[in-house]
Amino acid sequence: MIPIPSVYIFYIYLYLWTIILVALWLRQELRQRKIYGWSAVKKRLYFCDNCHLSFLARNDGENVTRCPRCNELCFIRKRKRF
Repeated sequence: MIPIPSVYIFYIYLYLWTIILVALWLRQELRQRKIYGWSAVKKRLYFCDNCHLSFLARNDGENVTRCPRCNELCFIRKRKRF
């Protein structure tokens, strides 16, 4: 048998737990991005005046996009608060 000091076993144990935690954290981050990317939020919902289609935008940083049905320009309208 090959003798392994107990310190090395502890380092291997710590290293494996770190890898598992990082993998789980990355998995959770990817799941959150997927959920957030296509969630129906009123701030990201576009409405086409020409064909009356409501759709979600792919890029949340833009205020203008093209309608997938009729290819007209659509704007995000700010809601007035009273």
